[in-house]
Amino acid sequence: MPVLASQTCPLLPSLLLTLLLRFTGTSDQEFQVTQPESSISVRAGEILTLGCNVSARSPAGPVLWFRENGQERRLIYNFNGSQFPRVTQVEDTEFNQTDYSIRISNVSPKDVGTYYCVKLTIGHPDMSYVSGSGTYVSVNGTTHEIFQVQQSEMTQTVSIGETVTLSCSVPDSFPKGPVLWFKGSGPSRELIYNFKEGLFPRVKEIGHITKAGNTDFSIRISDISLADAGTYYCVKFKEGKPDREFQSGTSNHFAPGDPESHLMTMRGTKLRKNLL
Repeated sequence: MPVLASQTCPLLPSLLLTLLLRFTGTSDQEFQVTQPESSISVRAGEILTLGCNVSARSPAGPVLWFRENGQERRLIYNFNGSQFPRVTQVEDTEFNQTDYSIRISNVSPKDVGTYYCVKLTIGHPDMSYVSGSGTYVSVNGTTHEIFQVQQSEMTQTVSIGETVTLSCSVPDSFPKGPVLWFKGSGPSRELIYNFKEGLFPRVKEIGHITKAGNTDFSIRISDISLADAGTYYCVKFKEGKPDREFQSGTSNHFAPGDPESHLMTMRGTKLRKNLL
């Protein structure tokens, strides 16, 4: 019996998908875009980190971030080098081609919405291939909090040898002057990082401080050891002769530990070690 054209049309999408999978060597089971958080709540003025991981075996093509709020869909970030003033990538995708997480600084109520990490295939034009499940972002906090140095994480526990990220957002409305990171407080505090000068072998800045309007002064400390346990402060100074301390963020506590040998917990600036 002859097959009607109307009966064959529904088969075309399936046929195209089968051909695509055959040429790329991927399948639904092998290739995924994962957004670990289904929802995140942040305070106004803080730094928002949105996680996204793409399976190593994926077809060629760009990764984009979009925000949906009602009927509006807006491009938030493209990893092709375009300029997005408040948005930076967490990892360098040239070297880590599975982590497409982004960081949005100086969050405000206008950033509320659902964020999607989307992998596209190369085509004319690019076509949507796989999207993450989405992360809903809510923003709370009063207006005066936008004019404060913000440190997102109050307490962190990391394993020895790992890397820790310390977030800091400084409003661009503050007076001119440097931002420094310290471990501890008072006269005996230890300088951890100076964004303008000095050599700090294990510390790397995350934000683009040379970019106009930058508010992200987060840092990453690698190869953590027991000696790194303590309380960390992001401090804004006001330019002068000498520079004067203008405002300090609330403290970051973190405790390094090896989960295979012992458990580390932090109480204020004190480190407690409990053998398993």
